[in-house]
Parts: sequence; structure tokens; C-alpha cells
Amino acid sequence: MTIPTRHRPIFDELTTDEEKFKAAMAEYDELKETDADGMDFSNKTAMWIAFERDIETQREDALFKDVLAKYFTEPYGKRLSDSMSFGLANYVFDPPDADIGFGLEGHVMYTATRTKLINDQVDQWLGDSATRKCQVLNLGAGADTRVYWMESLKKATAYWEVDTASVMNYKQKILDSLQEKGELPETFCERKAITMDFSKESIAELPSSHGYQSNFPSCWILEGLIMYLKREDQEQLLDNVSKLSEKDSFLILNFSKNVLGGLSCEEMDERLGGQGWKKTESFMFGEEGFDFGRYPKGKPANKVLGFAMYRKD
Repeated sequence: MTIPTRHRPIFDELTTDEEKFKAAMAEYDELKETDADGMDFSNKTAMWIAFERDIETQREDALFKDVLAKYFTEPYGKRLSDSMSFGLANYVFDPPDADIGFGLEGHVMYTATRTKLINDQVDQWLGDSATRKCQVLNLGAGADTRVYWMESLKKATAYWEVDTASVMNYKQKILDSLQEKGELPETFCERKAITMDFSKESIAELPSSHGYQSNFPSCWILEGLIMYLKREDQEQLLDNVSKLSEKDSFLILNFSKNVLGGLSCEEMDERLGGQGWKKTESFMFGEEGFDFGRYPKGKPANKVLGFAMYRKD
């Protein structure tokens, strides 16, 4: 397997790991500050993911075609992808003792595979639900625009995008601009855009404040979200997802095993199991079913990042 590489100017003329780490940290220290646009670090990661989705989209053998990702990369996407790549390579994707072979491209490959994994899981669930009313909710949606390019969503009644006001306002301005220029595709189902700070507000408010109906199945996407929350907020989120989920609902949960103080995978399994969920699959990045030709063959799977899928009985 050949890993495509790209130029990262932040590391130009730097020869030692110490120099590169120092440059990456200096950029991170600047990016972690909340700017005048109201974007904090977690908000800015929406552009990071859009930037890397666009990289995959431009490949001849692309795993998906996110035709709108390119519009959501500025001003932080490339800066985050470049500056975070060194630390993530050394501590998550290609640590010195593992010899995986990603170099600095581990997160780019991870973004591609996790997007593909979610697409496939949603496609399958929607196919299973084709004869009944159903909906898809993306919590911490960031710059996700699946409702405009993922055709299987035509089987859903609605696609809910939920994120902070700063992210959703940023996103809506770009969508409005594309609409004005006649460059925005039609949605495959109704799009519902909701602003919510998961550390201060609760999805329990969705029925009363936003018209969410819990009397038919929902598919919940929690991608790059739960690891940013405090333990008590994680617990509240999983409990409320459970309360708002009808039989045959589906949960796609992205987890990280190195978040200190948060719920462990075992604790999440137990908590969800006690509220009627059954785990159907679980993958670590690089395992069969979560590689899609973007992980070096014969190398051990990632020990930190993965997904678990649950179905409500």
C-alpha cells in the first residue's frame, strides 16, 4: 500500500523531531485559543475534518465523494491537519515502536475510513428500515453535508445536524452563499439544523424545542464528539439518546481509549446495555471492516481509536 504524502510548510527546514514538535506545539497553542469568530478548538476541528474529507474526495479511487467539503476548509482546516499530524503520528497513528508506515498521514487516512464506515453503517440501517419511517441525527455534525451528497438518505424523513452556534452559523453562511450562486445541490431528505452546546444544553430538549419525534426509529451518529465531553456530560448524552430512541434505533459511536476521566468502552457498553441497547459490531481503526485500503496491510490495528455500533431492542 502506498500512502500519499503532502507538503507541510510548517516543518520546512526543520530536521529534528524536537524542532518539529516545537513548531507543532506553537501552532497548536495559537489554534486552541477561541478567536473573535467564537470558534474554540473543538469547533475548529470541523474544518480539519472537511479538509481531509476533501483530500479523499479528490483521489481517483475515492471511498466517497463529499462534493461540498472543499467549501468548509478555511481558515483552520489545513493548519490543524498540518500542525496536529506530527504529535498524532508519534503518539496515536505511527508510534516509533509500532512501525505502521503512515508517516504524517495517519489522521488523513483515519478521516477517510471513518467517513466511509459511517456511510456504510447508515446505508445498511436505512436499507433495513426502508419500509418504515426513520430519521438520522448527527450530533456534533461539524461541517458534515451528507444530506446533500449521500443518496441513501432519501429513505429518511429528516437528517438532523446538531452542533454549537459558532459552527452552525459558519456552516449556514457558506451554504447560503452556495445557494445564492446556484451551486448548492438539493437535499436528499429534509435537513434540520440545530444549534446546541453539549456541555450546557441537552438533547432532551429536542422534542419540546425542535419538534423531534421519538415514536419511530432514529440513527444516531456520534463522530468525534464524546471524547470531548466531561464524564457527567457523556453519561447524560448516552442516557438522553436512549430515552429518545424507539425500538430498532441505531447508534454509531466513535470512541477514543486514551481520554482520561471519561467513560471507558466497557462502561459505555454497560450503560447502554442497561437501557435496551445491544452492541452489534465494534472496530478499531485498521481492523478488517475498518481499513478500506487505507491502512497498511499486515500491521497491527490502532490501539486508541475505534467505533462501536448498537441497536435498540
